[in-house]
Amino acid sequence: MADPAEVTLTQLRNAFAPLGIVLDEDFVRLELRENALTIHRLVRTTSGMPACLPDGGVQCTATAVAVAAEPPPGPEA
Repeated sequence: MADPAEVTLTQLRNAFAPLGIVLDEDFVRLELRENALTIHRLVRTTSGMPACLPDGGVQCTATAVAVAAEPPPGPEA
């Protein structure tokens, strides 16, 4: 199966919503590893502006969500 040419943020939100993962407006990037999904989000100041770094970038925070291995199929009931 070929990778899609593009996906929308709405499609990503809809795909992650059943898992309880909310990709809000401050969502920056996703990193998927063998045992974790890391969601990076923008940090905002109390006034709602993005928090800046000394080098001119913006501050982000990351949340890791454990990725469990698929359990082996159980015996049919």
